[in-house]
Amino acid sequence: MDGYRHYVLTDAAGLVIHGFSSAFEAPGPTDICIDENAGRHFTIQLRNERSQFRYRYEKGALVERSQAELDAERAARPPAPPTPEQLRDQRIADLEIALANAFIKGGA
Repeated sequence: MDGYRHYVLTDAAGLVIHGFSSAFEAPGPTDICIDENAGRHFTIQLRNERSQFRYRYEKGALVERSQAELDAERAARPPAPPTPEQLRDQRIADLEIALANAFIKGGA
């Protein structure tokens, strides 16, 4: 192709977390060369639509993670923190309950 090398970087679990071309980045000591004669741009899409890493590096090759593996990873994530709007709505509901309770106690 164009004579550039493509590299990936993995985390401790072997998930591919970064990919690049030698045209734009110099490889570090832990970067893995996956193509020695590639194009100028690294074009492998490393994340899916849920921002999960799609590949792991296993036995010298990129291996696409199964849907079951991706689903299990997503299910194990902690729930997202509430948005400012959700916090506001909950506070309003709590205040309405407190006011209703105060009114009931004061009216008896």
